[in-house]
Amino acid sequence: MFFMFKFFLYFSISFVILSFPLADKPIFEHMNQFTQPYTSNIYKAVKSNFNNGVEHGSKIGKDLFSNTSAKSDQVKTKYSSVKKSMKQIEADIEKNHDNFTVEEKELLRNVLKKAESY
Repeated sequence: MFFMFKFFLYFSISFVILSFPLADKPIFEHMNQFTQPYTSNIYKAVKSNFNNGVEHGSKIGKDLFSNTSAKSDQVKTKYSSVKKSMKQIEADIEKNHDNFTVEEKELLRNVLKKAESY
């Protein structure tokens, strides 16, 4: 709070001093004649650096999102039951026929048929 009060006080004093007229112009105008080339160069440098930063950031953002995969939601493994056709599923069930009972095979077929329809 004290900092804000000091800042406002110093700013007000500076403003009043720079507003005093000297040869029909305020002191600020006289100072501005000498500093204008430097301030315009500083302004141009800051502006170009800011624009370069924005362009670089947008390029990184585009690269980041262009690197992502397509919007399809598919599992790309050989273990995906939804991706396999029913013939492949039947073949896999028959390969492991010793591990399943007849009821389990039927349940597997029914579940996999429902999953394929999604």
